[in-house]
Amino acid sequence: MPAAYLLRIELRDLNPVIYREVLVDPGITLNKLHKVIQAAMGWEDDHLYGFAKPTGNQRFYRTPREQAFEPRNGDTWDEEANDASKYKVSDLLLAPKDKLLYLYDYGDDWEHVITLMSVVQTELALPHLMKAENRCPPEDCGGAPGFAHWSDVWFTPEHPDHDTALDIFGQKEPGTLDLEALLKAVKKLQPKKPKQVKVK
Repeated sequence: MPAAYLLRIELRDLNPVIYREVLVDPGITLNKLHKVIQAAMGWEDDHLYGFAKPTGNQRFYRTPREQAFEPRNGDTWDEEANDASKYKVSDLLLAPKDKLLYLYDYGDDWEHVITLMSVVQTELALPHLMKAENRCPPEDCGGAPGFAHWSDVWFTPEHPDHDTALDIFGQKEPGTLDLEALLKAVKKLQPKKPKQVKVK
């Protein structure tokens, strides 16, 4: 039975906590893990991203550049960082409790902590979303401080910027999770099954 990594992906600096638990193939590259994170979290994949191998409870920007992994995208490529397409998840997460940092949007700085929870045997198609808690923040809302501010404004109808908060979050209150949409987004990343040809 094939092995899979059970990963917990948690956004830093937010309360209540926003996290996902996903099963992934240990052999996927960091570029493909990026796609899984985007789908599972509900991000729109409109910004730059990078991974870093932390020491202890290190933050992304305090990690030495030789421990960083970024996509090779023309002018956005950092010569001191490693090419994310050349590293597998299993190259960096070797045993349960190992961690990896993932930063999405170099501006809003959405920092995720990825923890290898366990190595399991499964027949499930991968990647597979196992668990989700709370909706991720809207894109371009100003990072964790902006998210906290606009969430408070959303819950305060008398606030002069309440209409702006409604534009940012919509009518559903901040944190409301559409699990079905996330499951579908992750499922789209699973390899297509070959069509069976009927023999006459």
